Amino acid sequence: GWRLAATDLTFSGGDAKLSGRFTGKSSAIDATLARMPLSILDIGYPGLGLGGNASGTLSYAQGGGAAPTGKIDMTVRGLTRSGLILSSRPVDVGIAGVLSPDRIAARAVAATGGKTVGRAQMLLTLPAGPDLATRVSNAGAFAQLRYDGPADTIWRLTGVELFDLTGPVAIGADVGGTIANPQISGVVQAKGARIESATTGTVLTNVQAAGRFGGSRLTIDRFAAEAGKGGHVNGSGTFDFAAKNGLGLDLTLQTDHAVMIARDDIGATVTGPLRFQSDGAGGTISGDLKLDKARYRLGQASAASAVPQLAIREINVPGGGAEDDEAPRAPWQLAIHARAANQVLVTGLGLRSEWSADLKIGGAPDNPAITGRADLVQGNYDFAGRSFALERGKILFAGEVPANPALDISA
Repeated sequence: GWRLAATDLTFSGGDAKLSGRFTGKSSAIDATLARMPLSILDIGYPGLGLGGNASGTLSYAQGGGAAPTGKIDMTVRGLTRSGLILSSRPVDVGIAGVLSPDRIAARAVAATGGKTVGRAQMLLTLPAGPDLATRVSNAGAFAQLRYDGPADTIWRLTGVELFDLTGPVAIGADVGGTIANPQISGVVQAKGARIESATTGTVLTNVQAAGRFGGSRLTIDRFAAEAGKGGHVNGSGTFDFAAKNGLGLDLTLQTDHAVMIARDDIGATVTGPLRFQSDGAGGTISGDLKLDKARYRLGQASAASAVPQLAIREINVPGGGAEDDEAPRAPWQLAIHARAANQVLVTGLGLRSEWSADLKIGGAPDNPAITGRADLVQGNYDFAGRSFALERGKILFAGEVPANPALDISA
């Protein structure tokens, strides 16, 4: 095999001392880190997006007929996770852990702004198995989490960017069962929090929520928020920590004159049910809504608002196959039926008008595909310096992305 003598490495201002041995039957590594940037993990896990730097020691040994053993004593300063839109608030985390032949034990503490906001501890009892990954998956779990601090510190670490959660949140959770099938008990509370979506322009304020953990799920029994002037949202739902592709969610909301879309080109105040569903990879937003008031600006839609999806082919991957390439992130999709007897205001390209509408909205939230029609209620059309009163009109949406509706008017 190979033996690595004590070797100093530097990366982006951080230092590491590594040593170890690697043979066909056993391996061992010892590492001492000093201000090592966590961005180095993107080399092995592209798109992970972790920030901050780590200092401490790490050791691991396996093989030779013995079960794996290891130890970690690490401090991470300024831990963040950055996505395409958001970056989490920096948090300092200290972790101490031990891997013995029959168990894994760890404790952690988190602080931000000079205040301790979270503590956690974990004990995994490892059963027999062919490899460590299988043993961990089937391990009996005991864990506790206590958190009282900013919601965005935790939420943005999940990588969900369709909407952002800020404001105070308190969590108390105890975990049993196994890692593959965790059984969680405890509560979560948010008072005066804020939910905001940069994609749709939605802003929910004064969020009041209470939930409880059960099995692998967090059930939100009560959710209430203000949505624009005089608008309200109520609902319930679940977050599934054992979903197929990560963090799953199923939220059902009842809106009442709530401002749910507030973009430059389109806006909507709605009443009716909305549902958000995801298995951790993309998701759907569905609903059957009454449009209390809506606005649409002709000629303002732009495909540039959508993040481009680059076609990437990675060469020289281990084994030479393309199957190891990272799959692109699945997008969220809309499935909304919206109807309005009036108060759909259409402007732009000379139009100042009010319409009724019956629309189906699909596609991605940042670049929706609209099908259906709108019929004239009243309005004017300015052309060549003259103002014409509209007598008849219809607008036909055929699902183009970006929207490019057909306009048929008589004035």
